[in-house]
Amino acid sequence: MATAANTDTSKKKKKKKRGLFWRIVFWLALVVFIGSVGTLGYLFYTYWAGQNEYDEIASRAVTVPDDGEVSLADLVVDWDALRAINPDVVGWVYMPGTVINYPIAHKAGDSDYYLHHNFSLGEGSFGAEFGSILLSGENAADFSDEVNIIYGHHMRNGSMFALLAEFRNSAAFNEHREIYLLTPAGNYRLETFAVEHVPMTHASIATPNYPTDEEFAAFKQWLIEDSIVTPDPDTTASVADAAKLFGFCTCDGADDTWRYITFADVAEFVPIEYVGTDSYHGDESVEGGAPAEIAEDVQERAEG
Repeated sequence: MATAANTDTSKKKKKKKRGLFWRIVFWLALVVFIGSVGTLGYLFYTYWAGQNEYDEIASRAVTVPDDGEVSLADLVVDWDALRAINPDVVGWVYMPGTVINYPIAHKAGDSDYYLHHNFSLGEGSFGAEFGSILLSGENAADFSDEVNIIYGHHMRNGSMFALLAEFRNSAAFNEHREIYLLTPAGNYRLETFAVEHVPMTHASIATPNYPTDEEFAAFKQWLIEDSIVTPDPDTTASVADAAKLFGFCTCDGADDTWRYITFADVAEFVPIEYVGTDSYHGDESVEGGAPAEIAEDVQERAEG
């Protein structure tokens, strides 16, 4: 009888241990699950908060026609309001029919700071790091260089410059050929003509100015020939005479050691004195894809 009693007691102890073990496993699993849900929820919140911040800035600072018709002179930016938020503002980029509608910041000689700070100077940490759309620190703040490079993060929710990675496909590229660049000096309507897929180490593609016209011409021809997309309609003929180019750059989402850069030249320019007025009726100064004023700016920089 004693032996049977000892056996029953031993079995009970083993069952109790097994029960305790599974309770511990259950509670650990529950803690991990709650932690995972909380982390995922926080990530979603940071994505929402980041984009919401920029949506609010856009609603306060930029007037965009809501009737589907976009005129350069009708795109009005409250530069004073933007400078009150961030004095480093140098422009605004807007692509009709897309999420791209953001302020552009710039720090001379620094292309890193605004990768980690939002336009309102909030610093990204754990979660979605939006940063700000930024003009390369190697470029002049007034967009007077021959090649102006504008960077934006490739966000997983499709915001910032994520769309540009989709332009590796010619069909997607040709759906959005116009980009509006608004600056304190006036408004540009840009027309895209090429997409380059280059490694991060390809620094020469962001050279602001070339020593000679021949070297700049060779660079423009290389962009056309090396492009991974086919523009339709083909507007590359105007590129040869373009006095300045704009490159919109984002990381390759699959491999952050590569970049997609969408290049555009100037199709139209409205000086700031005509913006928000009814006195502008088309840019008659545009020749070969660049206004005369732009050519003069580039020439002055080259001579200076």
